[in-house]
Amino acid sequence: MAGRRPAWLGWGFPNWPQPFDMTRPLHRPLVLALCAAHVSLASAATSDDPEARIARVMAGLRPPVSFVGDATWTLQERMKHYGVPGLTVTVIDQGGLAWTRVYGLADREAGLPVKPDTLFQAASISKAVSAFGAMTMVQDGKLALHKPVNAQIKSWHIPENELTRQVPVTLEHLLSHTGGLTVHGFMGYASDAAMPNVLAVLDGKPPANSAPVRVDQLPGQAFRYSGGGYTVAQLLMADAAGQAFADLMQQRVLGPLGMTDSSFAQPLSPPQRTRAAAGVLPDGSAVAGKRHRYPELAAAGLWTTSQDLARFGLGVQQALAGHSEQVSASLARDMLTARADGSYGLGFGLPQIEGEAYFAHGGWNAGFCAQLMAHQSAGQGVAIMINANQPALIDELRRAVAHEYGWPGFKTLAPLPVSAEALEKAPGRYRLNGEQAMVVTRQGERLFLGEAGEAGRELVPVAGGRYLQREQEQARSFEPDAEGRWTLRMARERGAAQVLPRLADTQRLPRELLLAGERAAALVAYRALRDGRDEAGSEAYLNEQAYGLARRGDKAAGVALAQVNAELYPGSANAWDSLGELHLMQGEKAQARSAYRRALALAPNSASAQAALRTLGE
Repeated sequence: MAGRRPAWLGWGFPNWPQPFDMTRPLHRPLVLALCAAHVSLASAATSDDPEARIARVMAGLRPPVSFVGDATWTLQERMKHYGVPGLTVTVIDQGGLAWTRVYGLADREAGLPVKPDTLFQAASISKAVSAFGAMTMVQDGKLALHKPVNAQIKSWHIPENELTRQVPVTLEHLLSHTGGLTVHGFMGYASDAAMPNVLAVLDGKPPANSAPVRVDQLPGQAFRYSGGGYTVAQLLMADAAGQAFADLMQQRVLGPLGMTDSSFAQPLSPPQRTRAAAGVLPDGSAVAGKRHRYPELAAAGLWTTSQDLARFGLGVQQALAGHSEQVSASLARDMLTARADGSYGLGFGLPQIEGEAYFAHGGWNAGFCAQLMAHQSAGQGVAIMINANQPALIDELRRAVAHEYGWPGFKTLAPLPVSAEALEKAPGRYRLNGEQAMVVTRQGERLFLGEAGEAGRELVPVAGGRYLQREQEQARSFEPDAEGRWTLRMARERGAAQVLPRLADTQRLPRELLLAGERAAALVAYRALRDGRDEAGSEAYLNEQAYGLARRGDKAAGVALAQVNAELYPGSANAWDSLGELHLMQGEKAQARSAYRRALALAPNSASAQAALRTLGE
């Protein structure tokens, strides 16, 4: 199964964010020649024609970093490039809904167009909406943020262990992903599959296709994304309200905020189903039965439109400003106060763009992705929803909106020439960790940086001795060590920068050996990492790296690394399951079948291995 990096603005389970893709050329802005239905809302007061602004947005899609003079993409070509059938977007400006546009097909197979009231799955953005609902209950005294969950819940209890006896799990822990609870996310249930109730999900009992939700990390100690924790919150809220979760959310959030095209009903009613989009998976295939159902309502169950999602964003902004009857300004500020690692509050991620405070959440369900991002005080934001697992398109469109509307912190940078000293001294290999190297190469008067084995991406100098790459926002720089050798300094989104030392030409790391086809030597090197308890030799790290290789197009290398992982950790069902999936990506059915059998022998109840073997004819 896929590697699972918690990423609130990335995407929920299975969390395979598609890498930024510049394989298609950028174009100068053109008026978008894509047929679009649209709804005109209260337009932002500007000196420019609103339609002209919308046209510039739709022709202004861009990578994570933009430089003066860079060209952009059109929405039409990027939808085609990523294979996204349909999209809906609503922009927030000057504290109101500025406009909505819808594009493409709600149901690719049936040829049905997206309409303003077409329902999309909000996926993990459900967590933000649910957290807001929980805060209304805190305000009313129905729930307490800091009281143990087991003292408030009635129909189920978090199983106690040594960790929970030290620190009981609270609602604050659940909403901030700091409760130490398991189960990152959920796969959903096909339209013809049996769907479990919440109690079966929490205990991992059939027909649930997820593991039991348990505490295996000290509550309050660290951030770890947990859809399982939000499913506990779902049951807690329903118990405290004495209502079904979908009903209480309708009463407390959807209704008061005017989200008339939204519902936590799973499954949808027959009239709602006629308006529901049909999803498309990462490989371009249609979701079987058009869409999955999610009984994990608080974590993944909201159906909505971009207009309603934007209305929710406005509701949060209004609460922060003290203009909400649902949540007080103090509770809203508490929601957007960082916990643990500093990047997540209660239900929202908290991105900082050049010191400007935003709140945001992304979502990924089978065949659907979505994102809501808004400034905490400037009255600006955007909601984007698509019926495909191609979140990079959402990011590109969000940046177009941010640049056109002048969102605080978003800038187009002025590039500088590469210095003669850097051209001479920077090229070389730098140790990223015990497994992999970063490589700087020179092409003419330009420098490029990438992991060993992949094509480098251009390093563009900007002011302050920094280098940026169009594909990611963290700065790079070079500085000498105590002996005068150049090191590579890589800024991180949070925390201190990582300083990578220069590698000697004769020093080769395990990934380099593996990519060179020297498998025996690579296996010895990987064993040394494992035996030395190096994080870069852990099962989870190698699993994620194997999928990363496959995502960027090197499926054979992904299989090779997954084989190493399975040999290093032969007792791990997940390692064999991942190897099977990566073999399938290569079309190697016999090898996939063998790997899945090993996984099933180790974990007889593995839903993913069972499903894969059925697909393979067993």
